[in-house]
Amino acid sequence: MKNKWMKIILVASLAFNLAFVSTALYRKFSAQGKVTGKEVKETIKTSLKLQKEQKEEIKKIIDKFKINLLEYKHDILDKRIAIIEAMNDPEFNLEDIEKKTDELNKLENQLNMIFVDALVQINNILNTRQRSNFLLKLSQNWFFLQEGGHRD
Repeated sequence: MKNKWMKIILVASLAFNLAFVSTALYRKFSAQGKVTGKEVKETIKTSLKLQKEQKEEIKKIIDKFKINLLEYKHDILDKRIAIIEAMNDPEFNLEDIEKKTDELNKLENQLNMIFVDALVQINNILNTRQRSNFLLKLSQNWFFLQEGGHRD
C-alpha cells in the first residue's frame, strides 16, 4: 500500500515539475518574436474593416466573454488550489483528487465552449471577406503561424 502512494506522489511531483519547466521554457522561447494580444486585436480590427454596428455587436460579445472568463478563471484557480491542498494531506484520498480533477476539467471545458461560442457569434456578424480575414488571423495567432509558413 505504501509503495502505491509513493508512486502516486512521485508521478504527481514529476507532473508538477514538468509543468513548471515547460511553462518556463515556453515563456522564454515564445517571448522571442511574440505577437501580443493587443497587436493581434489591432491587426484584426484593421484587416476586417468593421462597420460601426459590427464593432458594437462584437464589443458586446467580447465584454460578455470577458465577464465569463473572470468568473471561470476564479473557479478554476479554486479547484486547482483544492487539488493541491488535498494532495498535501499525507493520507490523501485518490478518489477525492480524481473527483476534484474531473470538476476542474469540466470547468476548463465549459470555458473553452464559451470561447468557441463567442468566436461563432463574432463569425456570424462578419461578411464573407471579413470572415476569411478573421479566420486567417485567428489561425495565425492560435497556431503560432506567420504568413508564408510556420513561426521560427
